[in-house]
Amino acid sequence: MSTWDVRRIIRLAGALTPEDVADISQVLEALPGMSSSLQVEAGSTQITVVYDASRLDYTVVVTALEEAGFAVAKDWWNGLKARVYQFSDANARDNAKAPPPACCNKPPK
Repeated sequence: MSTWDVRRIIRLAGALTPEDVADISQVLEALPGMSSSLQVEAGSTQITVVYDASRLDYTVVVTALEEAGFAVAKDWWNGLKARVYQFSDANARDNAKAPPPACCNKPPK
């Protein structure tokens, strides 16, 4: 894992079939910044993704899933997790673009 890689668990509205597993893998691996450590299992209602938060964020992943026909669960817990994930991804992206800190704490002469 690199410095900005994050692991997210996304719960789907329905269980996955073996055909769904191949489709989801193809859709998500096409996204820039997505890691190859994608965990999708047939019969499961959740997927685990690892992506570079400085290049990709949670809403892009969810949008790609929904455009491919895979509905994400819409309950209060997943809504809360989505907001926390999005906030965390925004912070990581901002920190990745920040200039490097000063090399020491001494004032210049």
